[in-house]
Amino acid sequence: MFQILRGALRFRRPPDSGDLMFLCWPVLVYRVVAPVLRTRHLNIIEKVILALCEAGVRQPDELAAKIHQSEDLCNYVLRQLRAGGRVDRHGALTAEGRETLALNRVDEEPELIVTHVFQDPWTGRLWPRSARDLVFERVHGLQDGQAKLRLNSAGSARPACAHVVTAEVPLPRPPVPQEIIAAVAAHRRAELAHNAVWLTERPDGRNPAAHAAEADLHAMSTELTLPHETAVQRVVDIGRPMAEYLLMWVDEGDDPARGPRLLDPFGLDPNPMARRLLAGRLTSDPDLAKVMKGVADSSAARLAEEYRAKGSQVRQAAETRLVQLLGSELRRRPEVLKLLVGLEEAAARGGESGVESVAREAFRIHEYLFRQLLIEYPAPDEPSWMAGTRPSLEVVQANLRMAAEDLGIERVPGHYLQERKVRPLIRGRRPDLDLAFLPSLVPYVLVAAADSRSPHRAGHPMRALVRRRPGVLDDLSVLSGLRNRGSHSLRDATVEDDIDWCRQLALDAARLLISMPPPREGYEVR
Repeated sequence: MFQILRGALRFRRPPDSGDLMFLCWPVLVYRVVAPVLRTRHLNIIEKVILALCEAGVRQPDELAAKIHQSEDLCNYVLRQLRAGGRVDRHGALTAEGRETLALNRVDEEPELIVTHVFQDPWTGRLWPRSARDLVFERVHGLQDGQAKLRLNSAGSARPACAHVVTAEVPLPRPPVPQEIIAAVAAHRRAELAHNAVWLTERPDGRNPAAHAAEADLHAMSTELTLPHETAVQRVVDIGRPMAEYLLMWVDEGDDPARGPRLLDPFGLDPNPMARRLLAGRLTSDPDLAKVMKGVADSSAARLAEEYRAKGSQVRQAAETRLVQLLGSELRRRPEVLKLLVGLEEAAARGGESGVESVAREAFRIHEYLFRQLLIEYPAPDEPSWMAGTRPSLEVVQANLRMAAEDLGIERVPGHYLQERKVRPLIRGRRPDLDLAFLPSLVPYVLVAAADSRSPHRAGHPMRALVRRRPGVLDDLSVLSGLRNRGSHSLRDATVEDDIDWCRQLALDAARLLISMPPPREGYEVR
């Protein structure tokens, strides 16, 4: 039933650049004669005279003097407004006149137009689009389900191939008059919305015509509404269906997560129906599904390559910037540099997920710091409070608080002193640096930095960090919460502020690490 005889219908020009995949999509085309209501806006003379009549100035000579126009013109406008029921015989505004002045529009009588509507052969639904004229793109041959095209032939020819979607289905019932009216109305609404946006977003600023387009769009609540059966029957002609192919194309889209994007073939994006039709056919047309998968795979490969290239650029720029900021000594700590670059990559992504990633990287840097502190400045096997016997939980907690106070730490959050965190200390065990997480490392670092039996007490690097950040343990608790934005966090800041705050914490930890002697070999970041 569907054959490409005259070519493929084309209602917009494809983009001149970019990777596009073309489709020849089957449609049934009906030539129809249908009624539409045209909206006319008040001209400036009508609007001023209506406003003056509302204010009590209603005589032609008085109106002429006010607006500096001829009395004959004012008399003519008054007669027209009176004939339209917008002013009474005394010149006072009627209810219809007040509505007309408020909305700045005049609805005219329905007029008949000749246009075309398009029916989906599978579902029988009409596209929310119409077209006065049918324009065909010439097809230069068919081979293996592909239509050969030469686009932009008026300029430089652009060879292309379009996958022809087959449709061997019985003819659906013809559309009824109300469906045709709804399709023409939907096209008009989409056209007005598109014009309003385009005129608003022009480089030279908002065009005054955008106001008119928006007013027309507002008027669509009454335009093309024909409630009476007699009016609906004024769809005086529904032609025989013509089986044609509509040229459509798919681009790679703006959002990599959503994949390729089917554009509205009439140039009035968005068109949800076109996307729904494509999605519906993919489940039952293996050839179409294969073609679309190829487009998706190609798009994913290109985006992955672009991401890798951009990621490499971000990493190189971040590494250069970090070395300039922290000094060449940073290269002595390659694991720290690696972690900081990872943080900068996460910060470049931004957004809520970016904050979580930045917080995770900043937290990892502190875990690495505390592990390195215990490797290079280990805690004594028997702290001063051991005294040959196993101390109670309360004794260990009290001594840890005193150690924190000796260092200058403002406060030790309670979760660092929980029994399960300090139990290894009570039993005289060494921390497992490959398995222990930061909260379990904190008690050992406090002992190594402040216990009287620690050989590192006087020059322990933790003292320098605390001088810079007395609330470091509270900061680490908040940082842990920021790793999951869904969890409760004490910070109430914008995303950008949170990212900057996390970055500053990480930089402070990095400064401490590169101030320490070169690390022992054999220890890698987890």
